[in-house]
Parts: sequence; C-alpha cells; structure tokens
Amino acid sequence: MFWPVFAAYCVLLASMFAPTHEAGHGTAFASKRLNRLVLRIAANLSLLPPTAFVAFHFEHHRKTHEVGDPEVPGGNLELAAWPKNPIAALIVLSGLPLLLAKLAALVNLAAGRGPQWFIKWMPWLPEAQRPATIREARFMVAGLAALALLAWSVWPPSWWLLAGGAGAHVVLGPYLAAEHTGMPTEGDVLARTRSIRSNAVVRWLFWNMPYHAEHHGWPAVPFHAVPALHRRVAASLPRRYRGYLHVYLAALRGR
Repeated sequence: MFWPVFAAYCVLLASMFAPTHEAGHGTAFASKRLNRLVLRIAANLSLLPPTAFVAFHFEHHRKTHEVGDPEVPGGNLELAAWPKNPIAALIVLSGLPLLLAKLAALVNLAAGRGPQWFIKWMPWLPEAQRPATIREARFMVAGLAALALLAWSVWPPSWWLLAGGAGAHVVLGPYLAAEHTGMPTEGDVLARTRSIRSNAVVRWLFWNMPYHAEHHGWPAVPFHAVPALHRRVAASLPRRYRGYLHVYLAALRGR
C-alpha cells in the first residue's frame, strides 16, 4: 500500500507546477490577491522562487524555443533538440537535471550572490526583483533544512516527504520536455510548441496545459477555457499529438 500512496504523492506534488504556472500568469482566479497567494504556495512546493519564476516564464513566452529562451540551457540551440545519445536523453527525461538546476539556483540565491552572478545566470530577472528572489530562496532553503533536520533527529519518515520532491521531478521531466524539445527553433510560436491531447486525468492534473501550443498562441486565455480554444483552433495547429507516448515515439523516429 505504501508505494501506490507515495507514487500518488509524487504525482500530486508534480502537479503543483500547474497552479504555479497559471497563478503566475494571473489567470487562475479573478482575485489578484488569491493569484499571488496560490503562486507563493504552489511555487514553494515546486522548489521555485515565485518572483523569479514569473520573470523566467514571461521571458520564455517572449522568446519561446529560440535564442534567449531561458528554458534553453546556456542559449545553445543544439540543446533545444532531443539528445542524440540515448543515455543523455534518458537523463533529461528523468527530471534529474531539472531538480539539480533548481537546487543549485536556490543555494546560490540563498547565499546572496552579487550582481555579476545575476547578470550571468538570471539576466531576465529585473534588478528590482533580486532582493525578493533572494528572500524567497532563503525561506525555501530554510524550510528544506528544517524538514531534513526533523527527519534526521525526530521523525525519520519525513525523509519520504523530501524524497517525493525527487519523485515529482521524475514526472515533470517527460511532461515538460514534451512541450518544446525537438521542435523547430524558427517560425511562429505555434510551430515551436506541441499541442498534446493526452487524457482527461492528465489534463485535469496539469490544468489543461498539455494543450501547450494553444497556451502559447493565446496566453491570456484562462486554463478552464483552453479546451474550448483547442476545439476552435486544433485543425490549424501544426504540431498536434495524441498523447505523451505519441510524442516520444515520434521523437524516436526523428519527427
């Protein structure tokens, strides 16, 4: 019974990326205050400083899958393609690089790095937002440290709460990679983004964001209206897939 419950916990923790994303856009709720509250809670569960995440994500929308997109490591467009080495591809899909990148960013931010570090690693973050980002990172690092101390000295089962963070990234790895990886780096934003129908459970857990081309084409449309948008525009979308298995089978065939 333990492992199914733990797996469900990992999936639910991974799904916190959905409210982080939607509240970051300010379209989750009519109330700005509620959007900010949900963003802070869900982003912390996703190991993302909320202020930095919003700046990161908006830059991603401005430069989707092209030079300057912060989701493309180091701005190297070769890394926007599927790794040619199968082992490297499996490492990417494992979510491990994503988890390590988040932890490294949190530690560096909590250490209060100076302006040159921000210019190199977070050029998309406005200078005025750096202090808030540092405070958020310190809060998150302190929370993780407190949970680890609790597990070490008082309640060992707490380790499973931390382990769920790694398990959540095993879910997020293939989910996030399917959005843009392997897509063209030129053309309009619809050509650079996949629309994935998937199934009702996945769409519910991730707030309809498998319809990702629709979101990039019309980012102001709130999550609950995206299925209706999909029905209107699906026929004109150049990158449509039935599900995540379809995405990865197509990738294996070089398509």
